[in-house]
Amino acid sequence: MFFFTLRSMASSVKEIQSVRNACRVLEFIASRQPVGVSDIARATGIDKSAVHRLAVTLNAAGWLDRTAEARWTISPMLSGTLPKSATRSLTEAARPLLERARDQTGETAMLVIPDGERLLIAAIAESHHTLRVSVRAGVEMPARSSSALRILAAHASPADLAVYRQVDPGLTEKALAAARERGWAVNDAELSDDTRAVGVALLGPGGQPVGALVLCGPATRFTRRDIEPYGKLVATLAAGWAPALRNPNHTPRAPSGRNRAPK
Repeated sequence: MFFFTLRSMASSVKEIQSVRNACRVLEFIASRQPVGVSDIARATGIDKSAVHRLAVTLNAAGWLDRTAEARWTISPMLSGTLPKSATRSLTEAARPLLERARDQTGETAMLVIPDGERLLIAAIAESHHTLRVSVRAGVEMPARSSSALRILAAHASPADLAVYRQVDPGLTEKALAAARERGWAVNDAELSDDTRAVGVALLGPGGQPVGALVLCGPATRFTRRDIEPYGKLVATLAAGWAPALRNPNHTPRAPSGRNRAPK
């Protein structure tokens, strides 16, 4: 995810409104991609037809890409001109963990990062099964009752915890203490009847959570018997997070005896 900061400077030069609007459109798309014209217009206050013209123009310039669902995303060309963001660094460091979790279990693994009261999916290692949890990077995921929110809240600062509790009042001290003690949190088919997930916090140098590693799969295959072993698996992988953050080429060690083939 990329952020554009617009700074206003005192000047006698009159600004070009269309350019300013284009910057606002880019900023919003970068924070919420993929996103449609209606949502952009609603958020920015720019006329819908004007948003459409700006998006088409930015697409022609190579700065935006259009998905099959008529949504807009920041193009790789524009992404390549920007400084490497913290999110991209986290994504690169987490990639080996996601792939290990996916390969060890056969289920989809995701890097989820907090953004205020929202949770965003930053990276995915998707299951190879025909029946699988399939999501897109860059989209917001439901936060309430999720394993990601629960484990992030278990390690959150008091200020962040207050925000998380506005999203999910069920984040009690007892539940958070249990998640901390285990090292992972679970969503037992609470967001959807047909999926289960376990999540573990990825802690930054200061001990605060910078993201969550989430493993999720269809409940018909990811059964309740798998919850504890999968939770221990992602917790073990997350133990290699600190060296991976310093060195993206670091390969986290998998738990002994867990080199299982996908079911």
